[in-house]
Amino acid sequence: MRFIKTFFSLLTSIRNVLFISLFLFSGTLQQAVEKQSDSRAEEKNLEFIHKTVTTINPEYSILMETKLDSLLKRRGFNGSILLAHQGQAVYNKSFGFARYSKNIEFSEENNIFQLASVGKQFTAVATLLLSEKNLIGLDDYVVNYIEDFPYPDITIRHLLNHTSGLQNYFYVIDNYWKSNHIPTHDDMLELIIKHDLPLNFTPGRRFSYSNTGYAFLAMIIERVSGSSFADFISDNIFTPLDMSNSFVYSPTMDMSIFEQPNMTYGYERTGRWLREIPLDYIDGITGDKGIYSCTEDLLKWDNSLEQNQLISESSLSMAFESGILRNGYRTNYGFGFRIKKGSNENENIIYHHGWWRGYRTAYVRLPNNTLLVILNNNTASISGLDNQIRKLIEQSNIPPVKEVKMLAYLSGRVENN
Repeated sequence: MRFIKTFFSLLTSIRNVLFISLFLFSGTLQQAVEKQSDSRAEEKNLEFIHKTVTTINPEYSILMETKLDSLLKRRGFNGSILLAHQGQAVYNKSFGFARYSKNIEFSEENNIFQLASVGKQFTAVATLLLSEKNLIGLDDYVVNYIEDFPYPDITIRHLLNHTSGLQNYFYVIDNYWKSNHIPTHDDMLELIIKHDLPLNFTPGRRFSYSNTGYAFLAMIIERVSGSSFADFISDNIFTPLDMSNSFVYSPTMDMSIFEQPNMTYGYERTGRWLREIPLDYIDGITGDKGIYSCTEDLLKWDNSLEQNQLISESSLSMAFESGILRNGYRTNYGFGFRIKKGSNENENIIYHHGWWRGYRTAYVRLPNNTLLVILNNNTASISGLDNQIRKLIEQSNIPPVKEVKMLAYLSGRVENN
């Protein structure tokens, strides 16, 4: 009898355990089924799209690594070069030595060069910044801002377009500067007044490339802003654009900046020998020169122009528009930029070259932001090199970038309407 009771008790316990297990399993199973059902529902509500991604064309990279490298080496190029397409760098290289005297080769990036006359575009844009703030007028007379200016008929536009008729200030500095300190813009003006330099022609009658005009633009910027030209460019252009490896030379600056690892020096060749060119006493006058930068920073600068980050589209259009002489003839110069016809007569190439104390530079914008060429060199001539590069690219018929379509999806439920 006791055995039977024990047996039935055991059966009852087993039944209870099975019942509880079955209950728990059914709950887990239900959760799994619901989860799988939700997953399928979510999968059904995923929105699949085709996303286009722009990448550098490998065929273009191979072309650059062969033909362009070969061309630069044949030309004895010693410096940095950057090509960009639609704001994106597609080729960025340096060749040779930043400082021969110390056997210092170029770093991989951010090699700093004196831009020479390529820097005139910064002076022009700084002038347009003041114009957009209604602090100056482009057709105002210079004497309105520089009281002692001895040429009452010259306007700011004449300075920007190189139609002022001013003589080169190098002449008075080279012949009459006797002081030990580095001359400033005020010193330049004083010498011009003292030696009564006549104009080469009536303002607006002719085009004649003028470093003096851009030096006076820098002086106007100083008078109007109350800042030095170097500080104004830094505060209003370099800092906002994060151009951290760019600066304007000033006699008051910490000269240790010229000893940083990525700083280059200009050289002149005498026979087989290269001579390092030191800073010159005439370097104290800026606006026409004196700006230092690197290819990477110049790409930031060019993108800012394209995106109207600093000046409006209308102001940039004026900078890219040919100047007009009094007889109605159009020149090949805008505000800080040279202009020439591209392969398509309806499209212009915007460019500028520079040379100063061993530095040779080029900045070339092809039509519709299709390609930007930046050349910075500190030894050999680069005359015509930008044209050779442009022809090489055009003849290759290979686009710098290509678009790749990738399958992607946006998670989330799709509304059923």
